[in-house]
Amino acid sequence: QIFSGIFFSGVAGWLTVSNGTKLAFVQKAALEKRLTVCCFFSTYVSFFSAFFNFFQLTSVDDVLLTAGGSFTLDLARPIEWIMTCPLMQLSLVIMGGAKLPEYRRFLMPGFSFTILVLGVVGAFFGDTIFAIKITAFLLSCVLFVVMVYFNRLQIVEYSNGQEGLISGDSEYRK
Repeated sequence: QIFSGIFFSGVAGWLTVSNGTKLAFVQKAALEKRLTVCCFFSTYVSFFSAFFNFFQLTSVDDVLLTAGGSFTLDLARPIEWIMTCPLMQLSLVIMGGAKLPEYRRFLMPGFSFTILVLGVVGAFFGDTIFAIKITAFLLSCVLFVVMVYFNRLQIVEYSNGQEGLISGDSEYRK
């Protein structure tokens, strides 16, 4: 059943990507089209999160971690984050439109994915070798700072230098 679920999810994902509108076109499209695609992503994130939150109620995904005593991890939680957080970063890039470089469609979700995978690696392998946990944590912190820098840069690029994290005169600051 696990193999079937993974296989059919992969086929569904492949069919969606191969038959859908290319993200390079969407990023250069009008604001309404970009908003529609981002709303689709948000709907996917909501349904996926709801599914995994229901899944967390069962004991199927429970993993016992022995670091510092015994701790039960709902494995569905990090899997949910790994599957949804990169899409939220991708939505920010898509909403930025043609003013943002195309490589950010891969870079920003990649940062998010890598940070989350490092967290899972630290959780699972950090109890045997503490250096793995510390290394995963420090690398995640560095990647997070770089990701926040690029998110700030996207705000500046989209607003033609008028807005930033701390400066600007948008409606949201009034």
